[in-house]
Amino acid sequence: MSATRPVLHLESNRDVHLTNERCLYHFAQAVIIVAIGIVLAKWVTGIPEWRDVIATENGPVERLSAAVWFMGCIWCLGSAYSQRVLAIEWLSVAMFLLLFGLRELDAHVWATGWNLDKLANYWNPQYSLQERVLVLGLVIFPCLIVGWILGNRLWNTVGRAWSDSESWLSHLLLGVGLLVLCLTLDKVGPYGFLFFEISDSGQIFLMMIEEFLELVLSVFALVSLWPYLEQALLCPE
Repeated sequence: MSATRPVLHLESNRDVHLTNERCLYHFAQAVIIVAIGIVLAKWVTGIPEWRDVIATENGPVERLSAAVWFMGCIWCLGSAYSQRVLAIEWLSVAMFLLLFGLRELDAHVWATGWNLDKLANYWNPQYSLQERVLVLGLVIFPCLIVGWILGNRLWNTVGRAWSDSESWLSHLLLGVGLLVLCLTLDKVGPYGFLFFEISDSGQIFLMMIEEFLELVLSVFALVSLWPYLEQALLCPE
């Protein structure tokens, strides 16, 4: 007797109604929530400058982003328990949300002593070979393996959504686009763009935009995921 893995039909899930118009609505909703959150953060902390509230390392906005990612991780863990037939999908998403939150807090830096985002560090003799191998074996490779498993399990679902023009795909594409934009700003801000140098004020401005969009991305991800999270948490299979 063989067991077959269930096929995801996201668009047909009960009580889940995502449309292309809802995608823009959810994005606008995320922007408004983030704007209100930043104003409240400035008021609560009493920090005088907006740039210090938004662009400071481990500042209020970065901590808010991390908190949102951690909240999503907890919800996904609950969904994995409720919908055990889709536990691998939910656990994989939970792991990446956890990593996004830890990344916001630069946990990889204080845990290892060096920036795991910088590829040159992996062949930098300043760091011991043993340490670099441990990071690759305990952090990077497991993430790649989980990403491959999740992508493999969702590949048919995404392909069908593309061919059938399912509306939830617009949420996914917008989220990926925001992620790419945030990563680009993260690299462009400190180092400049191509042959153009960026002034100190320009770097601060790009950092503010990056941190703002990263918080928008986290809120948008949870707002988009919430119909599926709600169904998994309240209507377990």
